[in-house]
Amino acid sequence: MTPRVVLAGAAGYGRFHLREIAALEAAGRLELAGVCEVEPLDAEARRLVGDRPVSADLGELLPAAGGGPVIGIVSTPIHTHVDLAHRVLGAGAHLLLEKPPTATLEDWRDLLRRSAGRVVQVGFQGLGSPALRRLAHLIRSGALGAVRGIGVRGTWSREDSYYTRAPWAGRRTLDGVPVVDGALTNPFAHGIATALALDGSTGVDDVADLELELLRARDIEADDTSCLRLRTRRGTTVVVAVTLCAEVPADPVLVVHGTRKRAELHYTRHRLVVDGVEERFGHDTPLANLLDHLADPAVPLNAPLADTGAFTRVVEAVRTAPDPVPIDPAWLRRNGNRVDVDGVDHAVTRATEGLRTFGELEVPWSPLGAAAHHGRDTARLPLVVPRPALHPVRTLGGVVVTGEHPADHPWHRGIGLALPDVNGVNLWGGRNYVPGRGYVPGELGVVREVGPDELHWCDSTGTVLLAERRRVRRRLVEGGWELEWTSVLTADAEAVLHSPGSKGRAGAGYGGWFWRLPDLDPATVHVLTPGGTGEEQVNGRPAPWLAVVVTDPRRPWTALLSGPTDPWFVRVGQYQGIGSALAWDRPLVLGPGRRREITVRVAFHDGVRVPDDPRPRWPPS
Repeated sequence: MTPRVVLAGAAGYGRFHLREIAALEAAGRLELAGVCEVEPLDAEARRLVGDRPVSADLGELLPAAGGGPVIGIVSTPIHTHVDLAHRVLGAGAHLLLEKPPTATLEDWRDLLRRSAGRVVQVGFQGLGSPALRRLAHLIRSGALGAVRGIGVRGTWSREDSYYTRAPWAGRRTLDGVPVVDGALTNPFAHGIATALALDGSTGVDDVADLELELLRARDIEADDTSCLRLRTRRGTTVVVAVTLCAEVPADPVLVVHGTRKRAELHYTRHRLVVDGVEERFGHDTPLANLLDHLADPAVPLNAPLADTGAFTRVVEAVRTAPDPVPIDPAWLRRNGNRVDVDGVDHAVTRATEGLRTFGELEVPWSPLGAAAHHGRDTARLPLVVPRPALHPVRTLGGVVVTGEHPADHPWHRGIGLALPDVNGVNLWGGRNYVPGRGYVPGELGVVREVGPDELHWCDSTGTVLLAERRRVRRRLVEGGWELEWTSVLTADAEAVLHSPGSKGRAGAGYGGWFWRLPDLDPATVHVLTPGGTGEEQVNGRPAPWLAVVVTDPRRPWTALLSGPTDPWFVRVGQYQGIGSALAWDRPLVLGPGRRREITVRVAFHDGVRVPDDPRPRWPPS
């Protein structure tokens, strides 16, 4: 029997559905049973609908659809999807649901349970493109080589009317109901879904790790300029960098970075370009594909609801993330009815080409880019081992929280990794500690960057003592931002890591991750852990977290540290520095091929922020 279709939403994108329904009806593939619309129909919609019933109540239309297959199409605002989808499924009909299917992961799981026995297709148009299938084949066959990552860039522009067209536009919630109408989850949702489908990572548990940078140039709740980086359980890195404030709007592009070839999928145009050679394709619409599947279940759905779990995981992360951060107006330009962000087109391209976030690229209008600068030490100072470090690091309010080459210890710099003794070689700087002699001159090593995330820690002749894989990530958190530093050290031959503490100097087990603070009045610097307050009670003791609270009345700030299982190294009186101690009172021995991971997370906040744990004494006596 000919399927009968009820359409919910005849305006906006629903108009495309209405036009397609009319064409498919003329071809004898379906019948339009009615239209659910809360606003009066315009002239085109009235002509397309004809004498079919129109109602604001979807429930009135579905039972009237009669016998045979019934399809309900929901093409309404995001926050109405769940209720209308339930009505369609409750009437026993199949469902075509526009993206994103739901605004919360909980609603997605519930909808999946309710859909048992019915067919649910999600309206990701690009997933029906032969261009996508062709690219997936090239990846699986190895024609592109090993895939280093997938980038999605989107540079569109929206006029003021885009945000005034409806009460939900640009909102995160409306009347307490999640909306999540941001650049990542609505206009560029297709790019995210396409990248996940290409990787074969569409299941709800297929996203292993996710970083977000949500920004906004306009006075809205949601993001309009953002960067997402995720890692799938297959190990693939996906970076999505997008804006609705482009200087020169262009079609979005998905880029597959292969070791042999590079492929670009222009997913809205169904064009595939592999190393400059272009192929053009047609595409199957979600509705046409759904009709084919109902006629012959052997025809696979392009976007079944179960295969949108990974995408919904991304939506959930955006929904629960801190509110997008406003971009400094100094970087914004009014362009007629548009708002442009200076340099955003270039930043989006750099992010997707390098698989980096805006913060890592140090984009100046990104709060995370401005907050932590990845400095390179070029100074010629005595007893310094040049090594990459983060400086200057700032709070979102602009307070600098790192020191660089201070007079008391010129080899200290910002936030980084520093090793005072590896097989007798000093990779920290300064002098070597020798029991019975104190600090004396010794061999200084060399740190070499051999790749974007790889360093070699060498002796003075260049022999590699340790290889390091480094990952530095930034993310916004409630009331501030968080830096996560991970270093994995691997020994080629045996490596013995010492500290002055492991050689007998009490309380001086420094070496590992280290943060040199700027010169501060010691009376304004307070350190506390669950076990105590003050340098004497904190230094040399492991703790699940450590707080640094600076009570300078002019620029107070707080840092909350967590991650390492090693003892904390803490200095407040002599100078201000915090570290994790790899070899506090005994050497760390790494045999050939053995690894040691160091992970430290630091959340920076403006103002005094006392940890929730009530055990430390605060304020300090």
